[in-house]
Amino acid sequence: MSEPTAPRVPAMPAVRRQALRHHLMNEIDRPARRPRRMLILAPAAGVLAVVVAAGAIAQPWAPDSSPLIVTVEQGDHSGAMLLLNRMAAAADRSGPSSGEGKYIYIRSRGAFAELGDGPARLQPVYEREIWIPRYERGDGLLRQPFFDIPIIGVIPERETLTNVTPNAELVNLPSDPDALLAKLYRERDERGRGTSRDGGAFDAIGDILRESLVPPQTSAALYRAAAKIPGVEVVRGVTDAVGRRGIAVAHTDRSRRNEWIFDEQTYEYLGERSYLVAATADGPAGTVLGTTAVLQRAVVSKLGQRPER
Repeated sequence: MSEPTAPRVPAMPAVRRQALRHHLMNEIDRPARRPRRMLILAPAAGVLAVVVAAGAIAQPWAPDSSPLIVTVEQGDHSGAMLLLNRMAAAADRSGPSSGEGKYIYIRSRGAFAELGDGPARLQPVYEREIWIPRYERGDGLLRQPFFDIPIIGVIPERETLTNVTPNAELVNLPSDPDALLAKLYRERDERGRGTSRDGGAFDAIGDILRESLVPPQTSAALYRAAAKIPGVEVVRGVTDAVGRRGIAVAHTDRSRRNEWIFDEQTYEYLGERSYLVAATADGPAGTVLGTTAVLQRAVVSKLGQRPER
């Protein structure tokens, strides 16, 4: 299955994106003391997975960088399969409406936790724009706030991304949910590190949903595959990074719950949220580790072109 009108291209290991995005959260050894660092959202093709020094940006919620805590609601395991299959059926009824253009444009906002000695502290929400080649591997573009990374160096506000995996390659996935899930498990097993096998598959699907333009039929296959992952649950009354309320499809791994947030009526993807469900060295249960909101997806003709808002 591929994006409408897209040429057939080899499938990309989806877990490669997942590994980079979740590397800091899932594979950090915890010494007795370590410098504080902030998680940064990696671009679509896994170009960046970095940490930034504490204090680079002022806190939006509290002047003392207090952690943001949410209530850990009880998840509904029995409702997850019902919801995901209902979402898949709705996607099956949708027609292609992506339009013509050479690049996928995605505008989002997000905030990620600063980790180190003591509780995790959520950094400010910042806006991010990314342009991804639609059909052929090539240059992309990333715009987000200026960061100065101690080890990596300066990440400018505008950065050209080279050799980016095209959107068509990312969404070229098996239409059969069992085959799709087997592919994700196989890629997780090949990597052999990080999250659990089920958590790795869940996160890989989330990466595809978050920062790509997914055809309706591909979305349907992803939802049906997610319904088969053990431990998937529904959490109601959640909010994304800009305060929009929705319903979440969630999975818990290593005391951390990751959620995909959807509009409860239209099933439109809104964003993600990640937080602790049990007390750890990073904070008490409910400590938010990341929150995002996708504000706009579009197809544009030129790199750097913005669609109408």
